[in-house]
Amino acid sequence: MTGAPGEHRGTDAGGLGVVIPTLNEARALPALLRDLSHLTPPPQVVVVDGGSTDETREVAREAGAQVIWAPRGRGTQMNVGAACLSTPWLLFVHADSRIPPKTRSALQDWLQSPPSHEAAHFAFELDARGPLWSFITVGQRLREALTGMAYGDQGLLLSRRRWEAVGGFPHLPLMEDVEMVLRLRRSGGLARIPAPLVTSGRRYRRSGVIRGWLRNTALISLYRMGVPSHRLAPLYPPYAPQPKTPGGGEAPSRGPTSGDSAGPPACQPTEGEVGAPLPFSDGSLPLVLVFAKAPRPGQVKTRLAADLGEETAARIYRTMGRTVVDGLRGGPFRIRVCFAPADARTEMADWLGRADLDFHPQSDGDLGHRMETAAAEAFRSASRVCLVGTDTPDLDHRVVVEALRGLEDADAVVGPARDGGYYLLALNRLEPSLFRDVPWSTSRVLETTLARAKEAGLTVRTLTMRVDVDRITDVPPNLMEAHP
Repeated sequence: MTGAPGEHRGTDAGGLGVVIPTLNEARALPALLRDLSHLTPPPQVVVVDGGSTDETREVAREAGAQVIWAPRGRGTQMNVGAACLSTPWLLFVHADSRIPPKTRSALQDWLQSPPSHEAAHFAFELDARGPLWSFITVGQRLREALTGMAYGDQGLLLSRRRWEAVGGFPHLPLMEDVEMVLRLRRSGGLARIPAPLVTSGRRYRRSGVIRGWLRNTALISLYRMGVPSHRLAPLYPPYAPQPKTPGGGEAPSRGPTSGDSAGPPACQPTEGEVGAPLPFSDGSLPLVLVFAKAPRPGQVKTRLAADLGEETAARIYRTMGRTVVDGLRGGPFRIRVCFAPADARTEMADWLGRADLDFHPQSDGDLGHRMETAAAEAFRSASRVCLVGTDTPDLDHRVVVEALRGLEDADAVVGPARDGGYYLLALNRLEPSLFRDVPWSTSRVLETTLARAKEAGLTVRTLTMRVDVDRITDVPPNLMEAHP
């Protein structure tokens, strides 16, 4: 619905983008940014901030990094940062890490000739010396050798293709890095670059070296045994670097750091049956707005048509649209199809079916104006409104119910697309700034929308990242087989 053109993706085979999630990391961040500046050619660096109250954002901008905001939670922040980059290679690294010269050389060598599975992590090393620290380092390297499991603070280097194939980082309050490593291992493999990413021992210093190691080992073991991450999260106290006050002291903590796995309540999984009635106090049913065009060759999926031809692109769009609408049917909400052009009502009804659907023509203007107008009309009869497109084949009523449930403790829920846009936007009130002066059809749609939400004082939750079909590489195999 709002994604970026395929041509905005990286064209330099060696192009590297670095994603750094932050929260009050003004002290640790400068050293990492200096290390990255020594890479040749310099990478694109995105600092994804979860709401710092210190000088994190200023430090990052002064070093030349791009700074964006995302809802707090390491998995969410890293996914948003990757979606806003245009590089074919992605490095996810914590703000308290260091990349020594030998590791920078190993990184550049790996990018020159990556293995076919296009994914790797670095060796584990802490920034402290002594018997206990050596015990942790040796223990982790042994665990990695025996089980193949790497810590999140060993960094993850992978191609955009692999990141997209596994669906990005999972939205978990804890163990999102462990789950990501497991997904990569199951889906093609994960190599080890034989050079260390040096990580801070600050967590161990705070909790005690042996105690911290035992806690981490136990939590990972319990997760691997099937204990849900939201049950483990309370056992992993967040480490929050404290912002300095004007007098030089430390300000009170405002919550967990995005450099740690323990995310905010917005990252907690929702519970309950997806088909159950949604408990909105005013008694109104939510309204889902499906934005769709008449599936006319030459007028839909023009970027896909450049690869497959206008007739095939239109047939694929027709199949996707019907799949999405059929998947929405049966949910605890009303469905309104906002269609274009205005003379296509009968054509749309014949295509999508008339059962359970209400058809309204879109207004004139750009995409933002059309969505704002439709949302304003929807809020006259509903207290919860969800806008979706027809370009995400795996979007169904369960995804929408998850978004609507998210509005119970948030003002907005966004479903990020892998191209830098979004496939879903759910709101509990109209906020016009989310639709105005947005760079539609670029990779900055998601970034701009999240920034506008923050400026408007909206609390935001995010859903799992999904594909928005624009290019031949986005089309699921079953659709390609159906439309050769």
